[in-house]
Amino acid sequence: MASCHSLVQLDDELVGDPLEKATLNAVEWTLTKADSVIPQKRGPQGLKIFHRFHFASALKRMSVICGYTPLGSQNTEYMGTVKGAPETLKHMFTNLPDDYDQVYLDMARRGARVLALGYKHLGALSHSEVREISREEVEHSLIFAGFVIISCPLKYDSKSSVKEIQNASHHVAMITGDNPLTACHVSKELKISGKCKILILTSPNSLANSWHWQSIDDEIILPAVPVDIRKSLIDKYDLCLTGEALIYLQAEHPKLLKTILPNTKIYARVAPKQKEIIITSLKSYGYTTLMCGDGTNDVGALKHAHVGVALLANAPERISDKRKKKEKLEGSSVDVETNKNDKLTTLNQRGAKGMSKAAKQRAVARGDNLAPAQKKIAAMLKEMEEEEKSQVVRLGDASVASPFTSKLSTVASVCNIIKQGRCTLVTTLQMFKILALNALILAYSQSVLYLDGIKFSDGQATMQGLLLAGCFLFISRSKPLKSLSKERPLPNIFNIYTILTVFLQFAIHFSSLVYLVQQALVFADRKVGEHIDLEAKFKPSILNTTVYIISMSLQVSTFAVNYRGEPFMESLWNNKPLLYSLMISGGAVACLASGLIPELADQFELVALPEDLRNKVLMTVAGDIMAAFVVDRICRFIFGRGKLRKS
Repeated sequence: MASCHSLVQLDDELVGDPLEKATLNAVEWTLTKADSVIPQKRGPQGLKIFHRFHFASALKRMSVICGYTPLGSQNTEYMGTVKGAPETLKHMFTNLPDDYDQVYLDMARRGARVLALGYKHLGALSHSEVREISREEVEHSLIFAGFVIISCPLKYDSKSSVKEIQNASHHVAMITGDNPLTACHVSKELKISGKCKILILTSPNSLANSWHWQSIDDEIILPAVPVDIRKSLIDKYDLCLTGEALIYLQAEHPKLLKTILPNTKIYARVAPKQKEIIITSLKSYGYTTLMCGDGTNDVGALKHAHVGVALLANAPERISDKRKKKEKLEGSSVDVETNKNDKLTTLNQRGAKGMSKAAKQRAVARGDNLAPAQKKIAAMLKEMEEEEKSQVVRLGDASVASPFTSKLSTVASVCNIIKQGRCTLVTTLQMFKILALNALILAYSQSVLYLDGIKFSDGQATMQGLLLAGCFLFISRSKPLKSLSKERPLPNIFNIYTILTVFLQFAIHFSSLVYLVQQALVFADRKVGEHIDLEAKFKPSILNTTVYIISMSLQVSTFAVNYRGEPFMESLWNNKPLLYSLMISGGAVACLASGLIPELADQFELVALPEDLRNKVLMTVAGDIMAAFVVDRICRFIFGRGKLRKS
């Protein structure tokens, strides 16, 4: 445990796998810059690491050549130390206890990570022999040293995050290089597997002479290819595939693999390349994939997934109020520095006779001149600086190949990405609906009606643009809700709901426009067959005022009617900027239509409407908005829900 690792001492910092750091600290040994490991307590002799055969996913083990110099001797005694998967090292040991399999399988079923440890004496070797010795020579005829049991508790928000993703109508699967029994236990803890039994596709063993599906407790044995795979296997049990099983299915049963792969909840003991194959296969079947990983083993899968989310291994699990705390502490540190200087002066005065200059500097470096409270503040500041330093992205992290990198080491970031993605998608869809409706309304009011001499003044066009610009600005700044909903948004713009609601709403708006234009012509003093000068200067008229008011009303109403809101983003009542913008725009249109502020109407070159026509305009606008709202909600209820693709 002290020698067989890939840790490196770099710039006074131990760099490497967090689990290897934990095991080194647990046995109370220290790694030096010269690749020597020494015990923190007196007792065993220190070791020097001469060569490493690094961990390989395909081999599932790593080995190290280390040496020590016995007392009273000048020659170095070399030895090989090996650690790896128990089932892999089993055949490399010369002496195995009878309960070897029982012990490690029992611990794996409890969710612990189990590694087998072994060593062998290599004797005295020359430098050239150390360099030329092969991995195979080191990793055979080993002496069994025992198991190391590593307990990896779930992160505080893993259960809630997985539950939220599942409740949001998404399939969740686990891909890991750990033992299948350990992976199955973790999946039960996280509720990834919800059925009563988990079956693992297992190679021939003492329970069956061919490939078969085997339960964790060995009570259920099914053939690898059942007669009715869906009824007898998929619908009744959760499935687990190992890397070895994937190779078998790819070679012998490719059609079965296409059915099994989307229905598998757990992939265990898989190599990095196999993770990539799983993702690319699911993509080829038409699934949208999101991959979350924290190591170089996940780089290929992260790169090929539709969405890749990298977790920094050394990042904290949760965001705390440490910035505020740090600011307070830094404010306090000013007082610390002042007190430090004062106490340094006192220290110099008191100990000038009995202490040398070097001794005084060492005392200051240790903090002996600080009060207990000041020492505590200084220690907390140092701890925060180290935590910030540990979050630096280094080459080799999964973030190199991933479009998203989480500041936290938990999967909560996946929920945030889905929330933001849904909010963005829904915002885009509603923006297209609003733009389409406004374009159709303007196309009719400013092109077709233009041939009848109806046009807007510069002031009217300016006011219209300003009011609509505010609505467009604030509708795009909608925030997602804090929790994911079970309902899924529509995945694209061109769908039955969007097309149908746009055409039906425009039909209602078009009918309102035509009706009010006809009513306005009754009150207009235009003669039948009168020549219309399209190049004439703008003159306020009843017809122009009516068309302008209804056109503005319809464009403002499209925002209120087509705003999506919950369950994907904050509701219109919570989106205060958009709500106030719509209220101001609607209030301005209502004032112009009702003639409450004649000065405002004169400013925008509108004429006062006859009372009968004004009442018809207000009633038509209200009816138009209500009809458009009802039509949109009916279309949304029938066609506006995204569906989860079944496995």
